[in-house]
Amino acid sequence: MSDAKTQADPDSVVDRLAEMLLDNASLDGVMDVSTLDGFMAAALAGPGAPNLGDLMPWILDADGGATEPEFGSETEAEELIALIIQHWNDVATTLADAPEDYEPIVYLQPATEDQGELSVIDDWCYGFALGLQLQDLDVEQLPNAIKDMLGPIFLYGTEDGRAQLEQLDLSAEQHESIAEALPGIVVALREHFQG
Repeated sequence: MSDAKTQADPDSVVDRLAEMLLDNASLDGVMDVSTLDGFMAAALAGPGAPNLGDLMPWILDADGGATEPEFGSETEAEELIALIIQHWNDVATTLADAPEDYEPIVYLQPATEDQGELSVIDDWCYGFALGLQLQDLDVEQLPNAIKDMLGPIFLYGTEDGRAQLEQLDLSAEQHESIAEALPGIVVALREHFQG
């Protein structure tokens, strides 16, 4: 019999994490799971090597820790923090060992008569843009190919970008093409900074 800890299934971790983040009304400003995933992907793919402890105030409060989170109980706080750490480790391991397997966590808008199921990428892109911003990344100094790849993330993930996005009036196919490109953008950025 081994005394090694068994690794939690990443899907069950994400499901429980999403549930806790959505259900925890006492945490005003906490990231949802899609925003959190984008935020972590940027932190782990970007130029810095941030410590999760330094990012935790942003995860638990969109104002960067301006408000101290109030948990329902110590047990709830411990479980949520453990799930956040586990997801961080899962994303880090995937990007380090099998980057081609990274898939952003995005919500899906149900299909309608007029269109099929649609990926909702705004939250993920917002988290990714915030994660890059906190690393003081000067996008203008990046190679043009990387800047071009990041363009859609800034369109969906920033206020200025959303205003431009409305004017572009993208088709569902164009939107889904951008959603499908997100994993490759993360991998390309990581390869650029971390080889």
